[in-house]
Amino acid sequence: MNYCTKSDLITAFGMAELIQITDKENASAIDDVVLNNAIRDAEAEINVWLAGRYVLPLPTVPEILRKVAMDVTRYHLWGDVQADHPVANRYGQQIKLLQAIAKGTASLGLDIGGAPAQTSNTVQIAEGRNDFGDRRGW
Repeated sequence: MNYCTKSDLITAFGMAELIQITDKENASAIDDVVLNNAIRDAEAEINVWLAGRYVLPLPTVPEILRKVAMDVTRYHLWGDVQADHPVANRYGQQIKLLQAIAKGTASLGLDIGGAPAQTSNTVQIAEGRNDFGDRRGW
């Protein structure tokens, strides 16, 4: 299962950009082979981060993972860009998110088997510190 599709990438980044970064033969069209290879490479890179936390392949693709996949795919298509390039910046942000998911400090909202995590309709209340007392004149 691909985490993102050609259609997702066209919607997010536009036809003109995808032609620019995939069309190695100057055919004025998206090269599907180049694009599909980048999608596959992005999925493999993402799976490296997810494999320690989730059973792969995931049965569903959470929206946040689709966004991550689009930015990682785009980065692979652009190739060698400088660190301050917007494509590199977005890629770096997505890698940080994947690192947080791998560490368990962020979640895709799925259980370890990849199914949507069960939520309860309860609220937990814990004792905490009240820092407002002295400042409000109480």
